[in-house]
Amino acid sequence: METNCEKDLFKFLPFSSCINPSFWFELNRVKLDDYRLDDDFKNLKGFYSNCSSNDLPPIMNFDYSSFQETNDKTKNGHISTIIINGKIKIFNTINEFNVLDKNKLLDEFGNAIWNDIKTGRALDDPNLLIRFCLIVFANLKSYTFHYWFAFPAITFPLKSYYQLKTNKFTEIFTSEQSNKIIENMTNFQLKNEHHQSFFAIEFETLNVLTVKEAIDRHNLGKRILFGFYDPNSQSNHPGWPLRNYLALLALKCKKTDEEKRNLEVISFRDRYHGGARTLDHSLVILVEVFNISEDEEKVNTIGWERNEKSQLHPRVVNMSGSMNTEKLAESAVSLNLKLMKWRIAPDINLDIIKNQKCLLLGSGTLGCNVARCLMIILNGESKDNHKSIKAAENLKLIYPGVNAKGVVLSIPMPGHYVGDNLRSKVKDDVKQLEQLIKEHDVIFLLMDTRESRWLPTVIAAAEKKLVINSALGFDSYLVMRHGVKTGDPDKDELPKNFQPNQQIPSNHLGCYFCNDIVAPGNSTVDRTLDQQCTVSRPGLSMVASALAVELFANVMQHPLRLQVPSFSSNESISGCEESCLGIVPHQIRGYLHSFSNILPASQAFDKCTACSNEIIQMYKKDGFDFLLKVFNDPTYLEDITGLKELKTALDQTETDFVTELSDSEEFEKF
Repeated sequence: METNCEKDLFKFLPFSSCINPSFWFELNRVKLDDYRLDDDFKNLKGFYSNCSSNDLPPIMNFDYSSFQETNDKTKNGHISTIIINGKIKIFNTINEFNVLDKNKLLDEFGNAIWNDIKTGRALDDPNLLIRFCLIVFANLKSYTFHYWFAFPAITFPLKSYYQLKTNKFTEIFTSEQSNKIIENMTNFQLKNEHHQSFFAIEFETLNVLTVKEAIDRHNLGKRILFGFYDPNSQSNHPGWPLRNYLALLALKCKKTDEEKRNLEVISFRDRYHGGARTLDHSLVILVEVFNISEDEEKVNTIGWERNEKSQLHPRVVNMSGSMNTEKLAESAVSLNLKLMKWRIAPDINLDIIKNQKCLLLGSGTLGCNVARCLMIILNGESKDNHKSIKAAENLKLIYPGVNAKGVVLSIPMPGHYVGDNLRSKVKDDVKQLEQLIKEHDVIFLLMDTRESRWLPTVIAAAEKKLVINSALGFDSYLVMRHGVKTGDPDKDELPKNFQPNQQIPSNHLGCYFCNDIVAPGNSTVDRTLDQQCTVSRPGLSMVASALAVELFANVMQHPLRLQVPSFSSNESISGCEESCLGIVPHQIRGYLHSFSNILPASQAFDKCTACSNEIIQMYKKDGFDFLLKVFNDPTYLEDITGLKELKTALDQTETDFVTELSDSEEFEKF
């Protein structure tokens, strides 16, 4: 519908910047890797389209590709997309950003556009009429960016443009003519190196002309409609690119004797409906322009973008939620777990695992692999060169958000004599270990020697903590959970008539030492190097470590948590109540030689040297004095638990059995 405007002042809708998050990622990269301290202006690209949805303001888009410099025409995008060249300046300090003379900078860009108009460069490349400037201060520690866009447009004091008449495109051209113009426009864009923002249409022939050709024909008296790709779809007012275009036309088109003259302008707005390209939303506007000359005394520049509050002030964006490496790593770590809840394990409780404090004793192959799987907290035991501290530091390299702490700690062991000169240090080590076990929920025993596991087992049993134990042979491994006492002597008392296939409550499950009738002692005496070191097949520690973590996870996901029972045979396990992740065995014994596992369960031993009631009560009563006797006397544990009497009785039984055979049997002599 035709709209008559009695010399209405021409209004232009300014660009609004639209920044894809990938833009900030790339800016962060180029500042760190390429620009560094160089704060000179660098090339930057933006792009806009003339086929935006209805009721959208003019939008200039920016993403990671804005920093890429390429002359490849295939990367220009859709035919309705116009690539605009601009500049970016990244300041090194916020003070430099703040004190910059913004008006002076904008005038410099405006003068460059005006010079291109006067010299004719803008006739050869009309896209020079649209430019932008971006100033940024990037705080790469907090991932906050202070920025301000300018889209320079030149103005002339006391001289204005007027909108005399506005028609829809379809009121000027028929459907057939519109289709012809679309065809000519497509050919026009394809033959240019870059998509052109500005063009013109010769009314008689419907040919699409360059701006330079169009001005020449207009000056010869031809009816020319000067067009531009309009990014605005919000109203009958044109977008920002027309401002500088009118300045070019006002200077280069043939002047009349009058101070003002009229030009026809096409606001070219593409639409696609039903797969067909239409120009129904395009406008034809009759504009009154004034005469200007190259000697204009005053040329002003406007164009700083307003912020969210419509104020002429910079914007600030905080990208720490998506760019902070710790948060990115945390998101990546949690992604797999969260996806489990979608479909595979909807009942899994992620928080109960996340909130567990895990103490890893041992920072060798087992300790490091368990820590890598857990990614929760690492407290390590080490006898050499601060391995646990280094392990914690390396964990942070893998996942910066991990709450990992390395502790250098020498664990006192049975049979390892403690002299008077070492007593104070050993006492401090015991106190530190006790404190660590009290502060944590789950204790992983991952040390090299059998005797180094004794003291943590005793303390954890006294504190009623869950213990996950993992040990390696050459091609075999053991992963087990220790039983967790209730603290009630009556409930913790072991049954006298245990039967095979009987369910074993958690407080009756055996520990690592329950199957031994020999007290732990110094296992490194009189051993060669290959016997002192853990010599195993290369993949064994990773298999055992993974199973240790998975056993811990299954315990935590079971409704009974630490009190989950086990069964005494492989056949009966399938009948027990499972967690959402599956069964919760007592032990996993694996053999790489045959690539097989068995899942035995064993009741606690009433004469166990680590978890029996006698040991726990003496530890609670006498504390370090009791432990000191264990460290200095290799036979002390066997004496107080009754193992010595048991072995004596067994030896006597074997002697009696042999004597009986000697008296009753005749042996063939050879």
